[in-house]
Amino acid sequence: MEWILIFAIAVGLNIVPIFMPPTWALLAFFHLNFGMNVVVLAAVGALGAVTGRACLALLSRRYGPNLIPSRWQTNITALADQLEHHPSLGLPALALFALGPVPSSQLFIAAGLANAPLPPLLLVFGLARFVSYILWVEAATITVAKLSDLFSSRVGGGAAILAQIVGFGILIAVMQVDWAAIFRRRTVHPDLPDGP
Repeated sequence: MEWILIFAIAVGLNIVPIFMPPTWALLAFFHLNFGMNVVVLAAVGALGAVTGRACLALLSRRYGPNLIPSRWQTNITALADQLEHHPSLGLPALALFALGPVPSSQLFIAAGLANAPLPPLLLVFGLARFVSYILWVEAATITVAKLSDLFSSRVGGGAAILAQIVGFGILIAVMQVDWAAIFRRRTVHPDLPDGP
């Protein structure tokens, strides 16, 4: 029963796109306070994270067109298409990103808006999160006294709020770039330098 609860909480943490505690902290709480197996916790947490992020991407796909300007959607779709055709660039970057403790909600919102294929993203994300959860839970040295402390410290922390705001700012900036024009220019002039 407790594993279902952990899975459900992990799903909820990963559907909500902003100001939620990291899943690894939830898993660390259960490991430190109840002695639950780290590998099983990591597997359940990763499955919950993948499920939650998949729901977030699908919700973004469904409701994003009503909330985001069409030009922004076109721009992010062009970037997603380019990464899809060059998986040697996108998938390793996703794996490295997912190994860290940073929020990934903006990535899945962008994937949903761009109608990017979700299975490869979710597979790489889930495997990387599984490994990172083992590492982060094992590295956790501070015991959280109550689950409410976990939530309040994450939601109320100035650094956490700033990181979320910066993440969404970056997503908005990326959506404003005309990626299709940049990639067309690279195709026509492949010897152009990378910098300005």
